[in-house]
Amino acid sequence: MRPGSDNRPPLVADTAMERTGAWTVPHQRGELDRLAQMATQLAGTAAALLVDLSHAPPEVLGSHGLDPDQAARALEACTALLRERADVERWLLEAASPWRHGHWLPVFDAVGQSGLLLLDHGPREQPAIGTPLLQLLSQHAADVLALARRCEQSEQYNANVLRESESRLNLTEHTAGAGSWSLQLSTREVVHSDEFATILGLADHRQVRNLEDMVQRYSPEWRNGIRQRLERCAQYGEGFDEEIQVMVEGGAPKWVRTVGTAVRRANGQIVRIQGAIQDISAQKQAQQDTLRLAMRLTTTLASITEAFVTLDRQCCFTYLNQESERLLQKTTADLLGLEVWQGFSAGLSQRLKDQLTKSLNTNRRVELEDFFPTLGKWLEVRAYPFAEGLAVYFRDVTERRRSQEQLMLLETSVSRLNDIVVIAETGAGSDDQEPRIVFVNDAFEQHTGYSRAEVLGQTPRMLLELDPAIPKLRELAQGLQQTQQARTELMVRRKNGAMFWVELEVVSVQATAEEVTHWVAVGRDITQRKTAEDMIRHLAFYDALTDLPNRQLLLDRLQQALAASARSGQHGALMFIDLDNFKILNDTLGHHMGDQLLQKVAARLTKSVRKTDMVARLGGDEFVVMVDDLSTDPDAAAFKATALAEKVLNTLREPFQLTGHQHFATPSIGVTSFNGQQSDVGELLKQADLAMYQAKSLGRNTLCFFDPNMQATVSANATVSSDLRVALSEQQFVVHYQPQVDRVGVITGVEALVRWQHPQRGLMFPADFIPVAEDTGLILPLGQWVLEKACEQLAAWADRAQTANLSIAVNVSVRQFRHPDFVDMVMAAITRTGIRPHKLKLELTESLLADRMEITIDKMGMLKALGVTLSLDDFGVGYSSLSVLKRLPLDQLKIDKGFVADVLTDPNDAAISRAIIALAQSLSLQVVAEGVETQEQRDFLAYQGCDQFQGHLFAKPLPIEALDALLQNPTAGMLVLS
Repeated sequence: MRPGSDNRPPLVADTAMERTGAWTVPHQRGELDRLAQMATQLAGTAAALLVDLSHAPPEVLGSHGLDPDQAARALEACTALLRERADVERWLLEAASPWRHGHWLPVFDAVGQSGLLLLDHGPREQPAIGTPLLQLLSQHAADVLALARRCEQSEQYNANVLRESESRLNLTEHTAGAGSWSLQLSTREVVHSDEFATILGLADHRQVRNLEDMVQRYSPEWRNGIRQRLERCAQYGEGFDEEIQVMVEGGAPKWVRTVGTAVRRANGQIVRIQGAIQDISAQKQAQQDTLRLAMRLTTTLASITEAFVTLDRQCCFTYLNQESERLLQKTTADLLGLEVWQGFSAGLSQRLKDQLTKSLNTNRRVELEDFFPTLGKWLEVRAYPFAEGLAVYFRDVTERRRSQEQLMLLETSVSRLNDIVVIAETGAGSDDQEPRIVFVNDAFEQHTGYSRAEVLGQTPRMLLELDPAIPKLRELAQGLQQTQQARTELMVRRKNGAMFWVELEVVSVQATAEEVTHWVAVGRDITQRKTAEDMIRHLAFYDALTDLPNRQLLLDRLQQALAASARSGQHGALMFIDLDNFKILNDTLGHHMGDQLLQKVAARLTKSVRKTDMVARLGGDEFVVMVDDLSTDPDAAAFKATALAEKVLNTLREPFQLTGHQHFATPSIGVTSFNGQQSDVGELLKQADLAMYQAKSLGRNTLCFFDPNMQATVSANATVSSDLRVALSEQQFVVHYQPQVDRVGVITGVEALVRWQHPQRGLMFPADFIPVAEDTGLILPLGQWVLEKACEQLAAWADRAQTANLSIAVNVSVRQFRHPDFVDMVMAAITRTGIRPHKLKLELTESLLADRMEITIDKMGMLKALGVTLSLDDFGVGYSSLSVLKRLPLDQLKIDKGFVADVLTDPNDAAISRAIIALAQSLSLQVVAEGVETQEQRDFLAYQGCDQFQGHLFAKPLPIEALDALLQNPTAGMLVLS
């Protein structure tokens, strides 16, 4: 391994430090210097040298009190004296200047001649030889030297081993084309081998010193990826093995395999990443070459038009071309590695196995032909052995086998065939040019009743009714002339005169390209099929219950009638008939009784119209009568249509005798006319349908002619319905408020009235959109929105003393009131806004009292328990009865404005108004008159005892801004309740 920096310690030290966290070998020179220091302290001298005499010149191992030059001069001066008796402790009488005192203390180590040389500047008293402390120090020095020499030997051995290992590693890396590297995480420095530099083409090994240097050697598109993998390895210990391109100095990029793994201490800490790169450029190139070769081979094999496969020596698939996939009906992925006979029947598998094994053993080609049941085909198999296995060709010979079988079985099959077979000579060479029968089979005799003797030599015309058969025979002749074969269906006469249907196929037999000698006719009795087809056709176009034409046939006939009307100028009519309350009959007496009624209605309708008219059933209780050719005069045609519709109406009003029951049914009939100018039959049906619904809206049991205004109304309502949905989502509605005043002119509350601020049509009043909202169910979200707005306005007024006592009345539709969660929604609105419940007044309509009274009373009771004020709106025009009225928890009655408008001119309206006021007073209910327009109306009603008034006399419905302005500055004669 070569370091990226010259100052980096050897790799062995790195390894030891990484594993233990401390140096395993002490620093020898420091230890030996401390020995010299201890000797000076024990002997009391100024300096000391630890000397090794085994070297020439002697070597100073440790010193104290001397710099290196002084130590060298002192040792040089004493060397000659020390060599005489180096193993004896003694005084040196002639110590070298400037030292006047010298004491040699030998150190007896196992290897060399060593000792401590104690030095002082002047003469001093000589201590006794063999002082125990000095002897102990000498022994300790011997031990330290021995240890130092062992350490030096160990280091030398390790260095030799390391050099040998590095040499073997370099050789191995060079042989494998791989170079190793090591990333020290603490310093981010990189150490790498020679082969690493060689792979990267580095002239100077110092070009990769750290992590970033190494990352930059990779191709730009790979750098982020390798950097991320190195970081994840450093953080989480995730190893990696990637094939990446690197940049090479002065050459093309190389593909290398980069491997990295984390090295941890004993405590699990990751301290470095050890890795390697391997040059795989040659492998990559070989892969590409192999791929190109495989592609060329695949293209060549795929171009073979026959089904071709290769098998290994165990007869397992190794290759299939496209034709073989098609023929074997499986993909290459399904078959690779499978034995060729797998999936076939046991007998076929064994035959294939025997033949293919024989080819492999004998090294000779084999051929076999067999039926493959799973494929439904006869296949010819040809196998050719080669070194790796077998090359096998498959060929579909089903058609050839079938031809052979047909030829082989023709004689017996024709004679025993259930189908009729007739062979006739064309008669081209005869005098009369008539074809003559020359062969018939047994089936011919069975079906026709003629024997062979009776028909041989006769013309086939004897079997046909010529008039109806001539068109069919012409088709046969034309087909035979064009394609030498033809097919038709015609009626054949039996010997007893009965006719039966035959599906006939005729083939011409040619002696030459120009000469036809015979015709072979094969016929099949299809009488039952024809009967079934007629039945199916009838079921497809006729109603199964009533046997009347269904919608499909009606539309077809109506289209024909329109075309005929356009040609002739004759007018026609379409009647759409719906039975009133038919569901009640089904629900009470059962569907079987309903079916009986429908059948009897169909019978009556058929009898009540002309034979040329068409009666159809669309489904359920809906019938349609189409009449045409009424007249070229529109008025006359309309008169006839009306007369016919009234006849149908009267006919269906008559009682029906059902099983054990007499039933009276009434129809609603819609009529529309046509004269050929219309082209859309669906539009005609829709017009008649609209007219029928108009008849129902008029009270049922009547007829109604289509009016274009109906269509305009329906279209307008559809537009309003669509716009309503947009208006709800875009909050296009606003609330106007109309004041309610008491008898002295004090404003006690207001009624909330919704308006629609349409983006195109401007401000729209409720009469223009509320009926559509009711029909479509949009009244529910719209009504809830108005309720929420009213509660929010009450909450806003509660903060002002001037308006705190005002109430707001909100109209509630029947559909909204019937909603199961209506009470909960009211409670939620009150709770959310925090209003006083009695200030919210709900105005209910009398139509709510038409049915389900108990549920209505219970729900009104719950609202009353909440504290909500309840008012009955438009009283006097609906379903109210005194017995019901007294049970309702009402607070107020509102006189309908229809009575108020003519209260001064119509005695009846005046009487009704007086009666309503008197009734309300008797039930302790307040009375509000709406639609008050004049002072005279107000005075009359007040005189009768009416409590409150509402109308344009006081104020029209106002936006909230205008209402607030009115409340702050009331008009003359009005006050605000406070």
